[in-house]
Amino acid sequence: MTGGTGLIGRQFSGKWLERGHQLTVLSRSPEKVHRICGESARGVSDLSEVEGPVDVVVNLAGETISKRWTESRKQEIRRSRLDTTADLVRWVLSQPQHPRYVLSGSAVGYYGDRGGDLLKESSGPGGGFAAQLCRDWEAATLPLQQAGICVGTMRTAIVLSTRGGALKQMLPAFKAGLGGPMSCGEQWMSWIHEADIVGLMLHAIERHLCVPFNACAPEPVTNNSFSRLLAKQLHRPCLVRTPAWMLKILLGEMAEELLLASQRMEPRTALDSGYSFQYPTLEKALEDLLAPAGSNGNAHASSRGH
Repeated sequence: MTGGTGLIGRQFSGKWLERGHQLTVLSRSPEKVHRICGESARGVSDLSEVEGPVDVVVNLAGETISKRWTESRKQEIRRSRLDTTADLVRWVLSQPQHPRYVLSGSAVGYYGDRGGDLLKESSGPGGGFAAQLCRDWEAATLPLQQAGICVGTMRTAIVLSTRGGALKQMLPAFKAGLGGPMSCGEQWMSWIHEADIVGLMLHAIERHLCVPFNACAPEPVTNNSFSRLLAKQLHRPCLVRTPAWMLKILLGEMAEELLLASQRMEPRTALDSGYSFQYPTLEKALEDLLAPAGSNGNAHASSRGH
């Protein structure tokens, strides 16, 4: 596994090990893998250290894109995904026994800014840095598919968690009563609860989803609705609207492509293949993630996704 110490990787690792599987994590800090991913996980710093044969490969490596995009930053974002994937592809193809399944990352950014269009897996790619990045990232796995290896490509929406990602960054402002929509708030947001992203990954591996699939909840919301529901769950007002010009000054190109772009995804492949979402609605997801310990008979129930 690559990206095993990240927000999604940590939780997937726990579930994978719970099921009695073995796990090797490629990491720049292999000595930390035991603590972050699980006691029985093995950390390695180079693919040559991986002991085969390997049954499943999960590729989630990549530097965060949620920091202002300078030219050097953009190069690092691309390198961390494309070079790692290319190295992984070469390693897989060099193995005497190929894995039965490879799950590789992509993201909602593949679709670009699409207004209110309902985006299924068959929808074409959009424009912009994030869309081109995702297209190139997905294309990097083509040699595996050409070799007859089953490859699933996970186009991940905003992962909701209180331990990292967008929701954690939003919480301080909303808890202080200073949260609200961004710009007009009409842009669509596709999201997924942390438990469902892990559940969907395990489902894809078990069902051999050898196609790109949208990793998002079945009910996307507008930024206005997201802000209102988050404020309601925290018992705070939702009055402070951040203008687009301010976001662009503070965050530049990243604001336009990540915060102001509209992406209304549908998890058609997941639903058609029989995946049942634990948290299909934003209201249920936020209630689970933000409910005080012990309320609703639920001591931070998102632990089910760990």
